Amino acid sequence: MNTIFPEFQHRNDSVCSKDVAEPARSLTDFFRNRRNVVFWILILTLSFWFSPVWVSAQFAPTLSTSFDNLEAGLPSGFSQSAFFAEGEEGPASLVVNFDRGSFSFAGYSPGQTIGGLVVDLFVPSPILTVEGLIIAEVQVISVGPNSLNANAVVTEVTGNVLPGLAFLGIPDPTGATAFNITYTDLPGDSGAVMDVSDAGSLPLSGALGFNVPLVWNTPAILTHSPFGGDLQVQTTLTSSSGLQVIAEETFSLSGGIAPPQPVNSLNCAVAGESVQLSWQNSGDYASLEISRNGSSLATVVGDATGFVDTSPEPGLNEYEVRGILLGLPSAPAACSSEVSIPVNLVSLPSLQAFPGESLQMPISASLELPTEGFSIPISYDPALFVLESADLQGTDAVGAEFFLVETDAIAGLTNVFLIFDSEDVDHIPSGTDRTLCRLLGSVLPTVASGSNITLSLPATAGLPPVSAVIVQNNGAGYSPARTDGQIDVQGVPVNAFQRADANSDALVDLADAIFILDFLFSGAAEPTCQNAADANDDDQLNVADAIQVLDTLFGGGSPLPAPAGGECLPDPTPGNLGCLQGACP
Repeated sequence: MNTIFPEFQHRNDSVCSKDVAEPARSLTDFFRNRRNVVFWILILTLSFWFSPVWVSAQFAPTLSTSFDNLEAGLPSGFSQSAFFAEGEEGPASLVVNFDRGSFSFAGYSPGQTIGGLVVDLFVPSPILTVEGLIIAEVQVISVGPNSLNANAVVTEVTGNVLPGLAFLGIPDPTGATAFNITYTDLPGDSGAVMDVSDAGSLPLSGALGFNVPLVWNTPAILTHSPFGGDLQVQTTLTSSSGLQVIAEETFSLSGGIAPPQPVNSLNCAVAGESVQLSWQNSGDYASLEISRNGSSLATVVGDATGFVDTSPEPGLNEYEVRGILLGLPSAPAACSSEVSIPVNLVSLPSLQAFPGESLQMPISASLELPTEGFSIPISYDPALFVLESADLQGTDAVGAEFFLVETDAIAGLTNVFLIFDSEDVDHIPSGTDRTLCRLLGSVLPTVASGSNITLSLPATAGLPPVSAVIVQNNGAGYSPARTDGQIDVQGVPVNAFQRADANSDALVDLADAIFILDFLFSGAAEPTCQNAADANDDDQLNVADAIQVLDTLFGGGSPLPAPAGGECLPDPTPGNLGCLQGACP
């Protein structure tokens, strides 16, 4: 077999023919050039250090949590330091559960920063050591009463990390979303959750070709429990293939005050279609809170020793009573009772919508008996959804004598009340497919695609509290079973458009200029997206818009105002014109 490098052969080797020796000498000359040798060694070295390591799935990250302070009742920032080893799988998500305390989002609004992320890369090799930081800011997307959504956006890459990523074919991540984060505050002092998921812009999926140290820093949105004692932090890390590692950490809070003692001798007794609660107070309380099946039911004065639930749920009802003093709740006292009452169900649908889309959502019901009226609270995140009104059009409650809608837009709470016939002659018929009313609302245009919005039907909500009640049986009120509604937000906003796409066919061409002229001078239909037809963005529709289209297409005129050049977005310069329905490619 002929060797590739003829200088390694005996000079009298007659096997090498002239036509074989020439290309061999050419290769020899190439590899004698030291710069080329260094280049190829560098490429091979980087390939070794940066290429994914194909091994059987392993996932054994290390993690630790730290706090700015551990003082009971005080706010504290916190950080999570994680290490993902070379050859093991990278992270797909990180969920942090605090079992005590609460999150506060006061003062935060979309666009603000709420912490940051640092990935500290150090990849040694014989020829080139890749070293530097990938830095991301956590930017607020939306804020609700009990939740905050944010994205970790890469803002800076230091050292020589960018050349290393470029070699792997990974684009510069600056400006890209690295992670999606949801912060959720749980009721009362029961804790909070931080949920982080990989957005895919960093090379973290599959087996890692290098070590990944990662640090999350979060400002003082966590307020520690005022009671002192131990804080349990559970962090669940999930790999890109679904492997999980759970880290449990315990921190001792200093200081704190003792909560009041719980009530004694709590008893639940069924009285007809109601439940009578009675108890003995073990001390002084400012008030007492009563819950049923995990939802708040009522707040009564501190010296009360009983309460009557006039609209229990069918089947098992589990009650808890807590004494409140100086804003601190006691441990709960519990009892339960089984109630045989009519079984009713109210529900909201699950559907898909675009950002900015208007929706009609019926409140459906399964009614065991003819129904005389109802009250139903609906809660939602006002940073994601606005409930504009409710009506009875096309429902089984058309002709009702009294119908009232109350909305607290800041709290994200709407209550609907109905009395069908005060003389109790006519009713909403019983049945499994009844419609009580129709909700009219819309997804906010700023909601990101992929978000999920819950329209909740709580048992009780608001101050003063309003309970979900179905009125049947000559004025008796029954608490129904409830199914929440879900809105899966997908796609671009309905008012997104391309500048000059006047006929909304997702193209900018001669037909758009003709469409504008037909509308202006021939009585043709009005554009469904006026902003798109406003080609020169002067907030007017006139012949200058048609000229702008023609000039851009054929006259080499100035570029179209944004959104243009492949962009499809809501109007960045809103004015008098609107866009009922845009079109994107």
